[in-house]
Amino acid sequence: MISINKSRIYGTILMVCAVGLFSSCGKDFLEVVPKGVAIAKKTSDYELLLNDRNLTFLQRAPQVVMSDEIAGFSPLYTIGSGLSLISDKNAFEYKDDIYLPTENMSELTQLEKQLYSYNKVINEVMDAEGNDNRQKSALRAEALAGRAWAHFMLVNYYGKPYNKATAASDLGIPLVTVADVTQNMFKRSTIQEAYDLIIADLREAIPNLTTQVVSRHRMSRSAAEAILGKVYVYMQQFEQALPLLESSLANLHSNSLAVGLYDFNKELSSGGAFYPISPFTGPNRLNLDIDKEVLYLKSYLNTYTLLLSGLPLTGQTAALYSAADLRQQFMTALPFPPTMVYPGGMKRCYGKYSNVGVNVSDIYLLKAECEARGGQLSAATSTLEAFRLSRMNNKILNAEKIPVSIAADKILLTKFILEERIREFAGSGERWWDMRRLIVDDQYKSTVGLEHHVYDATGKLVQSFPLKVDRLVLRFPQYVMNANPDLQQNP
Repeated sequence: MISINKSRIYGTILMVCAVGLFSSCGKDFLEVVPKGVAIAKKTSDYELLLNDRNLTFLQRAPQVVMSDEIAGFSPLYTIGSGLSLISDKNAFEYKDDIYLPTENMSELTQLEKQLYSYNKVINEVMDAEGNDNRQKSALRAEALAGRAWAHFMLVNYYGKPYNKATAASDLGIPLVTVADVTQNMFKRSTIQEAYDLIIADLREAIPNLTTQVVSRHRMSRSAAEAILGKVYVYMQQFEQALPLLESSLANLHSNSLAVGLYDFNKELSSGGAFYPISPFTGPNRLNLDIDKEVLYLKSYLNTYTLLLSGLPLTGQTAALYSAADLRQQFMTALPFPPTMVYPGGMKRCYGKYSNVGVNVSDIYLLKAECEARGGQLSAATSTLEAFRLSRMNNKILNAEKIPVSIAADKILLTKFILEERIREFAGSGERWWDMRRLIVDDQYKSTVGLEHHVYDATGKLVQSFPLKVDRLVLRFPQYVMNANPDLQQNP
């Protein structure tokens, strides 16, 4: 139990993150608190700041409804019935602007709040009261890696997919490196400048981060290595990514906190972590604080893996799962309320966790992809089969095995791994990030779906929405442009 004094300090520091950002009538890009309201002095104050739960939650996640593995179901394709927000409908339909001009909340808001907190620690903690420089360096390293993660998210919302040939000229994002709310001049970096800062922050942070995962809310060395590995994957520098992903997995084995893969055979059975299974909300996997596969927690509210049923998986997506795949227990053919059955093989996801931070399953699959792309087919097959062993019904012999004809072919194996990523993350929005990086990959761009469809209760196609290349990049919301008219908007 914390003392009264610490409690008061914590409450004061929380003011930094609690006050809203980006008011439509504001003048600054960062409206957090008036300068000087919250002052952290001791090293322990900065520790409390990094413990703030506002750093682990995102209020909006439009990528969930922009992914190509979902479809619309017209009987429930209305706001308040099967859709959550008008911005979700606009995003699914790939409209240029997904937020209404009157809205003042977006995915940008919470990420910029987090950047303020991370920059406060980065720029101040080494001068804090206290003599433990090792602790100060560790806290600063956490904040550096946190800032890198936030910038990585932002550049993949508002910048073009990384393309080596054009990254030095493609517009990125304003890079926020100070906790100063008086700033009012914000210039967009290039994509290359953004990635350079992200990499530099992570490279500086990793040596000073603990190898022990003491909390899913705090950055560890394994988590930072996984993030940097993913950054290199998005840059198509797979040879750079692989050793980082390998090291990230190797560092998981020395933790007192349980971190690793679940065996779905055990956890979906009586007494398992995902049991009991509700007929309406699915397996019991909603508490991310105790989820073994969450290495670094950045949660978001995903109503489409709870009860909202207007955007199920397509029939083609559902057909990717074999009969032995236990992940099918996280899907149902019944919308909510269960008054009908989805047509055409469509299914609704439910009971799935929503974490856009670092997931152990993602590290395994990225590692396998890097191995396959690098021609290490035997290693990629071994990594993938070890992962699939935790997902397939162990009563079916060799269900985890990759067909020999696929395992022996670099392109076919890589495509199989990309499909495995869909099977693993369906309905979570992870596919949106894959779509972005694959669209600039000449070898695999054909694997990206370029249209959303809406079907009626009989399975008849009633509407289609093509994905324009420009809409692989979000436009800045109007309230941000009102506050910052000199900020260059995306097409």
